Amino acid sequence: MWFAHVRGPAYGSRDFLLRNRHFLIFIVLAAGLLTACMSGAQPTPPTLDDTQAAEPTTSGGGGEPAGEPQVVATVNGEPIYLENFQRELARFEAGLASLGAQPDSEEGYQQQVLNLLVERELIRQYAVENGIAITDEQVQSEIDAMIAENGEEFFNGWLNTNYYTIDEFREAIRVDLTTQTLLQDVVNDVPAEVQHVNARHILVNSEAEANEVLERLEAGESFGELAAEYSVDVTTRDNAGDLGWFPRGGLLVQEVEEVAFSMAPGERSGVVASDWGYHIVETIAFEDARPVDEATRQRLVRRAVENWIGQLRADAEIQQLIDLPL
Repeated sequence: MWFAHVRGPAYGSRDFLLRNRHFLIFIVLAAGLLTACMSGAQPTPPTLDDTQAAEPTTSGGGGEPAGEPQVVATVNGEPIYLENFQRELARFEAGLASLGAQPDSEEGYQQQVLNLLVERELIRQYAVENGIAITDEQVQSEIDAMIAENGEEFFNGWLNTNYYTIDEFREAIRVDLTTQTLLQDVVNDVPAEVQHVNARHILVNSEAEANEVLERLEAGESFGELAAEYSVDVTTRDNAGDLGWFPRGGLLVQEVEEVAFSMAPGERSGVVASDWGYHIVETIAFEDARPVDEATRQRLVRRAVENWIGQLRADAEIQQLIDLPL
């Protein structure tokens, strides 16, 4: 099914349909960009009038509106039109409203939406270049499954609430299926077993305090006792500062991770600065082939997808033709 790759115990079918239209967004952004979380609520009519309806999407984020369309960006020469951008903004804002939030609460969301359209076009172009095509039958199968699971009345109401024509939604499904196909190799390349390091740290708020801790360590005092006394990391300070086992890319604080992997077991760092504060790191042990736990694997998958999209961007000629916010 369309959402098989990302559906989990916390997501019923209706929740998923409404909250996670794009596999890529779910993996990379995680914040649910362009969501419309209305589970348990009745669909309401859209606020856009009929003159704002866009033609079915064919490329560059949508079909060309009548008249002289304004282009907001180009991706390798392919246009992204203002009207399609505005409709994506409307979907995002509708999702926020359904959650009781206002657009003002999401700083920079207009740029995020435009970035999404750019990435969608990059994926479309990559798929064409590599001979990846999703058939009309595959798209219809996904839609039929959604209708069977949620009911046709609810499905049509959801389309209306989220400013979709059925043709637009077919193209959204096609993009999702294309993305899943292309990302499968990226996801599969994330190994199940990799080298891990076990390390511990003491985190303090100032460099002066870190130097004081370092001096006491060098004088022979216990790392664990100093972690309990000084560390502001409440998750590790009562366990001698132990960060547990983690692979490359598995720790949220990259500076600490890099230092831990650079040292031999038993070796201790100097003062390491990060956005969190000032750390003193000690490497405990290495294990060459340790299984990656599921939470860490998901972080590695997100990082792999981000790198893949980043490479598509780096290889593309992208021009943004408007200033944001509008």
